[in-house]
Amino acid sequence: MLAYADMSQVVYARVPETLKDALDTYSVDRGVTLTSAVVDLLGRGMAAASDERSVAELEAKLARVSTEKVQVEAKLATATNELGGLQAFAQRAVQAVGTCPNPSCGKSITGYDLLALGWCHHCQQTLMDLLAPHTNNTSLNQRDVGLLLGALGVALIGAAIIGSAAG
Repeated sequence: MLAYADMSQVVYARVPETLKDALDTYSVDRGVTLTSAVVDLLGRGMAAASDERSVAELEAKLARVSTEKVQVEAKLATATNELGGLQAFAQRAVQAVGTCPNPSCGKSITGYDLLALGWCHHCQQTLMDLLAPHTNNTSLNQRDVGLLLGALGVALIGAAIIGSAAG
């Protein structure tokens, strides 16, 4: 509330009859003189008028923050989808997709062995020939490798989307 000096000044103003009646009612309801009621209401009005700018600034800030919230929610949804793709790839990567081509090993190899390591974790036999075999006789389950590559593709596409949104 605005503070006013003790020295009183006189202001003469003509007001509509309805406003005068409302002022009379206000003063009676509060048990104060008409002058006190007018001073109180004018003071409140002046305070409200001086606060209009800060209210407008707060409303503008709220609009900015609301827009930022929507953007953050969209990024979160994208990241959540990306996480789902990565989880699908991680689940597929640990599954066996075939057997080691080394005749002395012949143990199961996983998607991780095939795509990340590039060699059998049991005997260190390279597995790159399995991805582009010279013959159709491979020790890979083509269905499982296809599912693994599909999960990897989803994960990579999601990472690219997140990267482009962040950049």
